[in-house]
Amino acid sequence: MADVGDIFMDSEFPLSPWGLQAVLEYIKQVYGNPPLYIVENGQRTQRNSTLEDTSRVEYLQTYIGSVLDAIRNGSDTRGYFLWSFLDVLELLDGYKSGFGLFYVDLDDPDLKRQPKLSSYWYSHFLKGATVGPDKLIEFNTNFSALSHTHFFQ
Repeated sequence: MADVGDIFMDSEFPLSPWGLQAVLEYIKQVYGNPPLYIVENGQRTQRNSTLEDTSRVEYLQTYIGSVLDAIRNGSDTRGYFLWSFLDVLELLDGYKSGFGLFYVDLDDPDLKRQPKLSSYWYSHFLKGATVGPDKLIEFNTNFSALSHTHFFQ
């Protein structure tokens, strides 16, 4: 049996957006639908693995979708805030993982930042684009060392 700590320290979080939607529905029904803000929600990836963080894109798409479904069902959810804008020092595992939309090169004295695929997806989403699991989007950005430029929207 795997150590429960492995789920939180060594890998990406499993996707279960239905759980977030269920919590929002529960709060609506049990606590009289107070205004809610979801903060520090995001997907872990291994640091220095790739700028092509498709698992984070999938995470954002499914979790934001579940929040939108809850809102359509009457939840008074007023905000959804990602964790995080940049890869930073994480409390539990230091610099081993990253949650950011932008990679920070800690070996560079200027701490150069590079956008990940998720930053482009999120920007596209915020600009009001249609988001669907079976649609593709082409990014005109050159992702250094990436194999292709077509990803899930």
